[in-house]
Amino acid sequence: MSATMSRTKMLVMCAVCIALAFALNQVALFRMPQGGSITPFSMFFITLAAFWFGPVWGVISGVAMGLLDMTTGFYSVHIGSIILDYPVAFGALGLAGIFRKMRFGLQIGFVFGVFGRFVSVVMSGYLFWLEMLPGSFWGSIVYNATYIVPEMVATLVIISLPAMKHALDTVTRGVVPPEEYAVLSEKNSGSVTAGSRIVTGAVVAALGGFAFVLASYITRLENLSILQVTSGAELFLDAPRADRLYRMVERNTEQLLALNTVGVVFLAIGIALLISTLAKNES
Repeated sequence: MSATMSRTKMLVMCAVCIALAFALNQVALFRMPQGGSITPFSMFFITLAAFWFGPVWGVISGVAMGLLDMTTGFYSVHIGSIILDYPVAFGALGLAGIFRKMRFGLQIGFVFGVFGRFVSVVMSGYLFWLEMLPGSFWGSIVYNATYIVPEMVATLVIISLPAMKHALDTVTRGVVPPEEYAVLSEKNSGSVTAGSRIVTGAVVAALGGFAFVLASYITRLENLSILQVTSGAELFLDAPRADRLYRMVERNTEQLLALNTVGVVFLAIGIALLISTLAKNES
């Protein structure tokens, strides 16, 4: 029974990580013309599943994420590029689990997993996007590094913050078996003051609140633009204006979903950090 419950728990937590990765992957802070974008830490959650449960579960979660991401649309010039850019690239993030029991295994594993994804998309660019990426192999490296490296660096900084490490350690305690937690905690957690957790939590929560404010601003701005498009015209008899209106509404919906997702995630992290200061057993 315990083994069954353990497997069920792993499936549920991997599903949560996939859902978070998928949601954040829809938030394109910067989008490249032939595919690829900078997102707010979407790659981390697949590597987190690998950190908790090992590389096999991590790779499975990554492949599932890649296939799920394809359902929202994808760039492709060849079946080989589809395989390398999606299931293989995201699956490579799961290799982070190889380093889970090493010192700083969370950070080292994350970098290694991202490097695996980078190799996959570079090979896709070199083999199948040659005409669109000048400079052959080096062109593919530069193109893909443009969006992967900034996200990797930003995420690495965030997960290395003492307060964030404490929050992740707290979550890990409730996810993995006690004997596993003892090893992972020893290698990856560190002492952190309640004050630093409060400051970090407040900052992260403020960023979440800012995302909601920005979403509200975009709504007002888009509504004003829609009024300007529709005023003084028979909208549905004017095809160009009708198409412009449709695109505005579509973009507005995507932006609101993305910003609200960021807001919820950041607020949840901030609240978790603030609540953690009330724990009796301070690390």
